[in-house]
Amino acid sequence: MSVRPAVLLPVAFAMCSAFAEAEYGLPTVVTRQAPASIITNGHGRVFVDFGKAAFGWLELVPPDGFTGGVYQVSVAEAKHEDDTTDTWKGGSIRCWNSAPTSIPAAERVHRVKMPPNRKNTYFAGNPPPVRLRPETGVVMPFRYVEFYALPFEITPRTIRRAMVHYPVDMEESSFECSDPRLVQVYDFCKYTILATSFAGLYVDGDRERVPYEADAYINQLGHYAISSDRALARASHEYLLRHPTWPTEWKQHSIMMAWADWMWSGSIGSAGRHYDVLKEKLLLERAREDGLLSSPPDPLVGKRADIIDWPPRERDGYVFCRASAVVNAFHYLNLRQMVEMAEALGRKEDASRFAGRADRVRSAYRRLFRDPVDGLYVDGEGTRHKSLHANVAALAFGLAEENEYKAISDYIVAKGMKCSVYFAQYLLEALFIAGRDREAIAFMTARGDRSWLGMIEQGSTMTLEAWNMEAKPNLDWNHAWGTPPLNIIARFVLGVKPLEPGFARIEVRPQTGNLKYVKGTVPTVKGPVTVEVRGGKVSVDSPVPAVVGGDIW
Repeated sequence: MSVRPAVLLPVAFAMCSAFAEAEYGLPTVVTRQAPASIITNGHGRVFVDFGKAAFGWLELVPPDGFTGGVYQVSVAEAKHEDDTTDTWKGGSIRCWNSAPTSIPAAERVHRVKMPPNRKNTYFAGNPPPVRLRPETGVVMPFRYVEFYALPFEITPRTIRRAMVHYPVDMEESSFECSDPRLVQVYDFCKYTILATSFAGLYVDGDRERVPYEADAYINQLGHYAISSDRALARASHEYLLRHPTWPTEWKQHSIMMAWADWMWSGSIGSAGRHYDVLKEKLLLERAREDGLLSSPPDPLVGKRADIIDWPPRERDGYVFCRASAVVNAFHYLNLRQMVEMAEALGRKEDASRFAGRADRVRSAYRRLFRDPVDGLYVDGEGTRHKSLHANVAALAFGLAEENEYKAISDYIVAKGMKCSVYFAQYLLEALFIAGRDREAIAFMTARGDRSWLGMIEQGSTMTLEAWNMEAKPNLDWNHAWGTPPLNIIARFVLGVKPLEPGFARIEVRPQTGNLKYVKGTVPTVKGPVTVEVRGGKVSVDSPVPAVVGGDIW
């Protein structure tokens, strides 16, 4: 047997100041789960499949009359075709092999104790990994269990998994349509939101367990698509205001998270409490006279680093410039969102100032970055290179005129998915904004090694950190920033969005492409909104007035 070495974490590490200062997330719950199947594999070893991966631990429940025994197991996220655990798939895909361990005769429930992973439980950076509550102990993601020594017969009564998760009500939302591939992608992303909530904050998977703003924003929108609960998203957002990360655009996502918190919850309180910090996220110290943000000559300079996309190979050849089209597209969106939040908070002077800045940014952006010959957008000042990212950002964030939508969306469709799973969020938004719902749905239902169905075919039951190991050799199999289709289906395919904070009024504008029918329920703080589109006719059940095709329902 090829055994992956266990990484033990000395107590001294856990007590060091950087880790001890880490904050706990919101309380989580533990759900005990029976196996989906138990077989004996071709090597004569008992092999257990729990059906989906989850964060937690393994429990053995000795039968009546048990007099003691020894077990040895391997637990893993992945398996081989011969129904054995994959003990070294590569990347950060998890597995662990136990030593032979005794269960005393008197022990009625035995928790298989897994060692902590040093990478995701101790890190001297800022922010550190999210610390799990003491009562939770060590958890890891796993789906499969293989026994090398048995303490007793393994049956559904004698083995179970303890899954740790935030209490997400999975019954609040639903989606069905005429294309089973899109339903499969929806369910795949929906389960990811539940399964990755184990830390009580949004974290970027198991490799680091660190919150990052861009990850958290996509996680937030996905969580909103399936649950009326807003607490976990707000806690994650406010944690990141206290523990910001380094990329320029990640800081800009904090304003986006604040605006989404207000619009989906109806409460401006969090934005009010953190208003001064949010203003800093506008990065106005970098603003030039024309309103555009300047960028350092080196894209990776301290805390002023522009990231564009991650990993770097997913940038479609983007040229870093002294004024970046992508950074300034986010900046324009941020200014518009700050105008709305400042007005809601009664900060009229700030609202007026931000509105003026937004107008200047838009004017300079279109003058410097738009190619008048083909109507496309370059990467930044001083280059004629055009990337997928620059054009997606211009369309998605309101910098392109409506008469430019076709040329830009044609370019995006022709480019294909030349971006990461993260930036796919904005690619899909851009296509729906341009009325290219047929093509957007085709992206979400595509097969191949750069698709969501491709992730499933690789063997994962949660979305991946990247499309595949070629895109990111150290990827993990439990990264919620890979869930853009979930919020896209809710906000664009079903078309449910808040027109006013807290869904006081709702917009329902389904964009269903070639789908023959769709039906789904999107939770809101006012109650569930159910939308059905069949034969070109839209039916809406909403707890508050909904604007459907210009009519009030």
